[in-house]
Amino acid sequence: MALAASGHREIFGVDFSGAKIACNKIWVSHAEVSGTRLCMVECYPLSEVTSYNMSRADCLHALLDLILSTKNSIFGMDFPFGIPVQLMKGISWDEFIRDFPQLYANEYEFRDINRKLSGNVEFKRLTDKEVKAPFCVYNLRLYRQTYFGIRDIIRPLLISDAASILPLQPLKADVPWLMEICPASTLKKEGLYTPYKGKGVKEKANRGHILAHLGKKALDMPRDIIDKALQNADGDALDSIIAAYSVFRALNMLGHKNTLQEPYLREGFTFT
Repeated sequence: MALAASGHREIFGVDFSGAKIACNKIWVSHAEVSGTRLCMVECYPLSEVTSYNMSRADCLHALLDLILSTKNSIFGMDFPFGIPVQLMKGISWDEFIRDFPQLYANEYEFRDINRKLSGNVEFKRLTDKEVKAPFCVYNLRLYRQTYFGIRDIIRPLLISDAASILPLQPLKADVPWLMEICPASTLKKEGLYTPYKGKGVKEKANRGHILAHLGKKALDMPRDIIDKALQNADGDALDSIIAAYSVFRALNMLGHKNTLQEPYLREGFTFT
């Protein structure tokens, strides 16, 4: 079922953010599969479809609504779906997600508790090591994404049984599917890991090089989407495009999901 169903699903790449101005930082790329190509349809910040001054909680709720409204879809989400198994105190991933608000009262407690448990060593999950992820899940630059992604996106979907969160849950035909992705890891895999975030001429040229490479490999992008990604100096637009591309690359893995065992089924797995 997995491979056949995935070919007919819309793909969404999400560059996630746990920032207070999340609506302005979260970008979404929407694409459709056409044979061996992925055709980009839209690329936009969440602020374009929500109130600009919405709180972080409201913005994340709007993203959750988007996921729930598109059941025939696969979302590539740019945040970790779990933590290193050494820090889970022997509980399952399902228990960890359900108990998340009780384990950590806020994002600062999430970082502090895991730093103390690890003796201030930044433990990486197995998948982080394998895909050469830049940071551990509670690193200073990532902990907010991890915390709010799990608490406000993954946990509501798990509790309501409203999605298949891969590879941690079985695939179901009538709900959206969520994959963890990491744009930096995908770029490393493609040999494209070069500075592309910034207002400089070099960074903009690197964004253009990445877009051109992805176009040759698999992506069809209208000019307006290319221009958005070039002009967005923070790289959020491009990251959402890379997220969609990562999902497209991973489609063939879905039929082999059952080969993923521990610790992936407790820590999560990054699709590149």
